[in-house]
Amino acid sequence: MKKFKNFAYVSAIALVSMAVFTACSSSDETVQEPSPNYNPETNEVYAQFVFNVASGSESGMRQSSAATQASASDQFRGIEDSYIMCAKNAAGDRKYLTTAATVDKAINMARVAAAGTLSSEKSRRVLEMSLPLNTNTMLFYGRAIQGENTHASHNTYGHLGDYTVAADLTTVNFQLGKRLETDDEKAEFLEVQKLLAAVLSCIMETNRGTAAVEATDAPVEGIDPYGFDIPADLKPNMKWSEYNLTTSPVDGGTARQLEIKLAKCYKEMTIVQEAELRNASGYALKETIKNLWSIVNSVRCAEPTDVPEALAKYMAQRIHEELGKYFTASSIPINGGSVTGVTFKTASSLISELGSDTYWPTATAGTKPAATDFSDISGYTSTNMGQYPEQFNLPQGSTHIKFDGTKKTFYYVEEYNSSAVGSGKFTVDDYYYPAELCYFGNSPLRVSDTEHVETDYPVSVSSWNSEATTSWPADWSVGHVQSSTRSVAMKNDINYGSSLLKTTIKYDVTTLKDNNAAIQQRDYGVTEEDKTIDVDETSFKLVGVIVGDQWPKVGWNFLPKTTDPGNTEYRKGYIYDCAITNYGIIPATGTSQPNYTVVFDNYVDLTSTDTQNKQPKVYIALELQNNTGVDFFGKDNLIANGSNFYLIGELDPTGKYGPVLPTYHALPPYDKTQYGDATKTVPRVFIQDHMTTANFKIGVNSLKYAYLTVPDLRSSSVTLGLSVDLEWSAGLEFNNVLLGGE
Repeated sequence: MKKFKNFAYVSAIALVSMAVFTACSSSDETVQEPSPNYNPETNEVYAQFVFNVASGSESGMRQSSAATQASASDQFRGIEDSYIMCAKNAAGDRKYLTTAATVDKAINMARVAAAGTLSSEKSRRVLEMSLPLNTNTMLFYGRAIQGENTHASHNTYGHLGDYTVAADLTTVNFQLGKRLETDDEKAEFLEVQKLLAAVLSCIMETNRGTAAVEATDAPVEGIDPYGFDIPADLKPNMKWSEYNLTTSPVDGGTARQLEIKLAKCYKEMTIVQEAELRNASGYALKETIKNLWSIVNSVRCAEPTDVPEALAKYMAQRIHEELGKYFTASSIPINGGSVTGVTFKTASSLISELGSDTYWPTATAGTKPAATDFSDISGYTSTNMGQYPEQFNLPQGSTHIKFDGTKKTFYYVEEYNSSAVGSGKFTVDDYYYPAELCYFGNSPLRVSDTEHVETDYPVSVSSWNSEATTSWPADWSVGHVQSSTRSVAMKNDINYGSSLLKTTIKYDVTTLKDNNAAIQQRDYGVTEEDKTIDVDETSFKLVGVIVGDQWPKVGWNFLPKTTDPGNTEYRKGYIYDCAITNYGIIPATGTSQPNYTVVFDNYVDLTSTDTQNKQPKVYIALELQNNTGVDFFGKDNLIANGSNFYLIGELDPTGKYGPVLPTYHALPPYDKTQYGDATKTVPRVFIQDHMTTANFKIGVNSLKYAYLTVPDLRSSSVTLGLSVDLEWSAGLEFNNVLLGGE
């Protein structure tokens, strides 16, 4: 989320009473005469509300400018959806609110500051509100102004699907926004999957037919290309799937070279490994069809040596015709050269061709989809089809396809363990936008019997947090609102309720190895060398950051809600950030510019008896684009030039020190055994109001662990392409996280 550099930092809030009022909060308090602003029916006093904002460059700020990406010159984005919560905390004065109680008053302040209205020179804004007597703790909620409600804005600034603040803190809810936001989007998404799977199923069921082979069936019309008689009764309706790597299906002898080519194509297309999933994005399918068509074209344009090869050549012609129903190509050389410029036809063309296609598998495959099954996408252009699922703001590798060997059909897997890893299942519904920049304050109060004016209050964060009498004169004390109280201020700072991930990536070496040797041995028992790839700043491009282990809902204290009574399948999901800094360039030497992703705290209260409270690992997938000009083999599959792939890094907080705790306020989880309910020192990957730094590196063997699909990042069985050392600074810092292994 490259726009994070514009975020400003809210530091403190003050409340100033406008008049003397009458109240009785304890037996030894002095009873004052009621003021004109005091309402005896509500036991409230009309008061001024003053809040102070300091920029990231302000000296004494808890986080540095680099941590917050804020400076004195940055444009303040403003704060909206703001609430002040007034509580009579039973724990007493000087305490934080530590449990989800019902506050005495929730005040909706809407937009308290417009964009650009606050800066280091103009850091105050005065509002008016009614303050209940005996208030001794206050909460503040707010979020940065978002602007337009569009996918583009959500990619840039993050998006919450729910932002609910109420007096009953148990109902406070902040929820990440789903990338498939509406039922209509989900319906279209599933229709594209159904159409593409049906098209592939028909292509792979291509058969020889019953007609005699004529010269007009050849690539060059009028020229007998076969040289051998292929009568109509020679293997009528023979299917492409009957070819294999060892035996000819025509005469039972050793498989011929043209037959082996068709067999290899079929085997690869229908997925070699039983547990393997394939990326079936529009781009991946175009590249797959281009490679398939090129091999088929080489067979249909070859010169056969006998009848079995002649029939294989004819079968290739039938496959070629089938491919042409659904795809176009800019070049199909009649000399058997590679096919280029493959694109989808429009959705309406695909739907029409599918309706009349005779190659749909047998009845065990189920009923062939009809045109009425695709009513939502019939207007999709070839571009729409080719960009699937990116037009739904999802990563290329979020679409997973499998082949049913019994039914002879392809199907997209809605719930899956990608690449057969992980103990649980997830779907495209588990992809979320990054979190929004949220603000949170939880503070005891300063009170004074003196009526102060706006200019009396400290200007900067450092002066606000100072106990010097120049900042807070002796008439101030930490306590609760009484009948004699004239001025009230939140003692502690307001901070971010969300967390921040800073990501960088670099090459550890300039020559990488792929996984070709292992793949060829696995699939064909052939001994080959790994491909070597020299890299420079154009070789790979960072196009996305996917963060695992995110509970999509957080509560009143911005800690995860790990259970949800309204959803029996409540589970963690993924944040997908595709707004990448500096076009995702990875320099040949040195480190990429940092990318910033707003996330939620991932603290989990594992057990009250676990004194160490070991927090979970977090897996990060870096989505990279292969721009090397060559195809290479990753962990399971061929990764085509131009396609996206994924390298995984593990962030493990176990045994680490930290985080650096704030000096002037507490963060949840609160330690109630300490004075003032201080923050517990619980190392975890993401902590609210802190920045976690992950510095990844691509090693010589990282590509061996490249995934074509997005693995289940909640699982400890993912194969890592990245590693990292962990230290605490403002937040966790992971250095030299190696992608893929040594």
